[in-house]
Amino acid sequence: MRWLLDNNVPRSVTHLLRDRGRDVVEVREVLAADAPDVDVLAYARATERVLATHDVALARRARASAHPHVWLRTREVDDRDRLADELDRIEGALRGGASDVRLLRSGLRIG
Repeated sequence: MRWLLDNNVPRSVTHLLRDRGRDVVEVREVLAADAPDVDVLAYARATERVLATHDVALARRARASAHPHVWLRTREVDDRDRLADELDRIEGALRGGASDVRLLRSGLRIG
């Protein structure tokens, strides 16, 4: 699975995904640091990457366009561990056609 991590996602998540063999790029690596949400989503679409973000507006924009994304509703300090715990379920749901995945502090919501 190919991932695009928004600037607000900790680098520990990048390392986790890369350590597990995933193709991961960070927004800061491929776009301007202050790239607007429309550009971030356009890049995710053009490169067929799952978007991961904490940003409410970007997650809503991705949901409205049915672009596969993971909205991190966790504390940033917990992102790596929560994602590690749920990664197989998240990727399974995305492979199955889900586009709106929310990683919560105490669970997972798939839509």
